[in-house]
Amino acid sequence: RSTLRRAAIVFAGRIPTDAEYASIKTGGIASLRKAIRSLMQGPGFHEFLIRGANDRLLTDRDEYVIDGTATDDFVAFSNLYYNKVRDYYDSNGTDPWQWYQRVQYGIRRAPLELIARVAKNDLSYVEVLTADYIMANPLAAAAYGASTAFASGEDDHEFRPSEIASYYRDGPSKVSEFVTNAQNGMQAMLVKDPGDLATDYPHAGILNTTVFLLRYPTTATNRNRARSRWTYYHFLGLDIEKSASRTTDPVALADTNNPTMNNPACTVCHSVLDPVAGAFQNYSDVGFYRDQWGGLDSLDNLYKEDRGIEIPVEAEDWSNRETLAWTLTLNEGVNDLSVDFTNDFYDEDTGDDGFLYLDRLRVLGPDGSTVHELEFEDLGPPTAHWGPCGEVRDDPSGRGRHLALWNGGSPNCTMWLKVDAAQGGIYQVEVTAWAGRFEGNGSWSDWIAEIAVTVNPYREGDTWYRDMRSPGFDGHQVPDADHSLQWLAKRIVADPRFAESTVKFWWPAIMGADVVEPPSEGDPDFQGRLLASNAQAAEVERLASAFGRGFAGGKRYNLKDLLTEIALSKWFRADMLADSSPLRSLALANAGAQRLLTPEELSRKTVALMGFDWKRHHGGTWQLGNPPNWTNADLEYGLLYGGIDSDGITKRGRDFTAVMAGVARRHAAEVSCPIVMKDLYLVAERDRKLLGGIDHMASPGRTDKFAVAAERIVRDKLVELHDRLLGVQLDPDSPEIQAVFDLFVDVWRRARSTDDDDFRQLHCRFHADDHYFDGILDDAWLDNEDGRHWDWDRINDFIWRETDMPDPHGIARTWVVILAYLM
Repeated sequence: RSTLRRAAIVFAGRIPTDAEYASIKTGGIASLRKAIRSLMQGPGFHEFLIRGANDRLLTDRDEYVIDGTATDDFVAFSNLYYNKVRDYYDSNGTDPWQWYQRVQYGIRRAPLELIARVAKNDLSYVEVLTADYIMANPLAAAAYGASTAFASGEDDHEFRPSEIASYYRDGPSKVSEFVTNAQNGMQAMLVKDPGDLATDYPHAGILNTTVFLLRYPTTATNRNRARSRWTYYHFLGLDIEKSASRTTDPVALADTNNPTMNNPACTVCHSVLDPVAGAFQNYSDVGFYRDQWGGLDSLDNLYKEDRGIEIPVEAEDWSNRETLAWTLTLNEGVNDLSVDFTNDFYDEDTGDDGFLYLDRLRVLGPDGSTVHELEFEDLGPPTAHWGPCGEVRDDPSGRGRHLALWNGGSPNCTMWLKVDAAQGGIYQVEVTAWAGRFEGNGSWSDWIAEIAVTVNPYREGDTWYRDMRSPGFDGHQVPDADHSLQWLAKRIVADPRFAESTVKFWWPAIMGADVVEPPSEGDPDFQGRLLASNAQAAEVERLASAFGRGFAGGKRYNLKDLLTEIALSKWFRADMLADSSPLRSLALANAGAQRLLTPEELSRKTVALMGFDWKRHHGGTWQLGNPPNWTNADLEYGLLYGGIDSDGITKRGRDFTAVMAGVARRHAAEVSCPIVMKDLYLVAERDRKLLGGIDHMASPGRTDKFAVAAERIVRDKLVELHDRLLGVQLDPDSPEIQAVFDLFVDVWRRARSTDDDDFRQLHCRFHADDHYFDGILDDAWLDNEDGRHWDWDRINDFIWRETDMPDPHGIARTWVVILAYLM
């Protein structure tokens, strides 16, 4: 019974029904298993899935995932936003701000709603990574350009499998305009022509949802390593940052010879981390697919355009040719050198291009000896992405064969060559060059050619960094760069660690604490933590093995089955320790019933038990990050009560603090009165949540003593409330009930003896819940030209003129105090 109650609060946000309790009286563990699994349905279970998944992924935070004012990749989104903003400013149309937030909500919830869909529909859990679709609400689907069918086009909470259908990469054929109007403040992006780079977006479940990629962004130096790290952590159960100790060797730390590739102190982690980072090669720092110009890649421009030092070429003809020099650091082995004609100089009068002429290149080693030498014409004419940019010439005037380069209005024209270095170190590269006058008839401009030589391995058409390990996983390389994340997803779900990581992923959502990790030498309480770690590791392995093959012959990778079995484990069901061993007490500190509710669970439990929620807002009240019907648990008091915002606060408070105690007291004090008010005054006896059978208009006895019959009614009600609110079954004459009864009598006496007329009526702050009058007073909430708000005229007439809420004997007020005490 205790296990079923706790499971119902966790999975369904309520307590079990009488029928559910009755179903487990016989049949043993099989009936309990069936009863627990039957809890996994409805909105309560959906909220559990969303909350549990977000506690790990941390994607549901107050942030705009796609910026409609600066982005033209999502063409449908850009133009929808533009039209709404234009209509708003031109003709006083609907405020686009609410639409914009609702779209962002639909985009932001994609990974969480995918997990919820997979779990609720008993699909294989591998689909959270392999799904070839993205979850979207109606507004997000429209912003994606998808034609997904919805039951309602306005229900922000209806999520269905969709696709990113209107995604166009940037290129010369795309025509966009950022429209601004200084007079009315309008700012929006208009895509006049999406161009010819339409993209068949390669969905890979959670991994390439825009919000997941934005939550774990990349940088010019990180290069998707954060995305790799969290992919390993969430879906393979490996925390790479803890998998090896960090070196403190000053020599290793000072290494500049590409240490992630060559230094053993670094490669111990990077050999695992970097190939998976490469599998994210197609996604930019904000999560867009191949967002660089031309739609070829998402490589950082600092890498692609790292030309080193640009040197002007002052020699104007062959007879004055000059030798330019660069100092470069080469690695041992083969190095890729680039020689770049970095600018586009031309005759301003005629439009004729200027030319750069290259003759010879020489590489000098650290000792000054020549280690490499070539004639540029032997490399052949180069080609840029816009076409040929050079040719070999044989000048009969005596200049000999050389290479002539031009830039055609779009730098850079680049030559590539390989240099084999016997050892790493400082090398000098020399290039003989000149920049002749224009061959046209125009006048010579002030522009002169510039040239750069650098160790830059980038090649046009590359999608990943050549100075890192190739994209791959577990020793296998990605075969198709266009779909590298889809390939990675299939590899991950086939890995035995995927099942184990799923157990670890969901364990804290049920247990209230992470799986205990093995301690390090010197950690406090080492022996206890080691005992707990070994014991939980064995349990995780047992659950993971059954999850992968199917529990009791059921479907493989079924999340409902896994959650059920975690709830049936001794780690969830433990009630007390059978011995006084300090070591076992430490190891089992996070086992069993002593589990603090999250603020969201406390909120949902209060609603289920009492029909009241603290600071619940009515549907349609949209604020950034908060869907309709959000409560204080989701935002305000939630952070004080150990909650998270998925941004600056990412770990739940699992230990009860003085601040949390203050929140609990205020919660109890503010909600107990309106709960009693509704039960005793506003609903019929059959609809009461807690105080059925209590007659607040009847005096229980004299001023100082209860009548026997009245005392029995109160004691029986206290027993019922202990069971209902606390899950504790007590006898009416038990010491616990006696203590609460004594409190009841004391409060009742004080209420009876006061001269304050306010105690003759019950006044409560019922407006703390916008849904307070649902099912009691029709249309108590108005939605009109003045906005959405209470109809106070009707409410006041209903409460003060029709019910008047008399409390002549102080019974209602006494129950307010008792309920607050129990809460």
